[in-house]
Amino acid sequence: MPTSTGRPDLFVVVRLLEVVAAHPEGIRKTPLQLAAGVNYTVVARYVEQLVRRGLVDLRSDTEGNELVFLTRRGAEALQFLVRGIGEVVGRGEPTKI
Repeated sequence: MPTSTGRPDLFVVVRLLEVVAAHPEGIRKTPLQLAAGVNYTVVARYVEQLVRRGLVDLRSDTEGNELVFLTRRGAEALQFLVRGIGEVVGRGEPTKI
């Protein structure tokens, strides 16, 4: 999940978690990739890391397709990240220095 600096891109993490959260029935990686606007290789790498961190879960549907689901921990992390990023970059309000 690291960027060129070795750290994950939190905006990508938030986009992925938001898309997964919008699909409580689960979402396959290709539709996730399209909805998040990142390439499939990036999605696969981030999903792997999100699974390791317990933020998403992978399950197969009746047809054998792998679906991505948001965990409770993932929902909490998403709220935390949205609040934190909102405080740092603002919510459309003028920056006060």
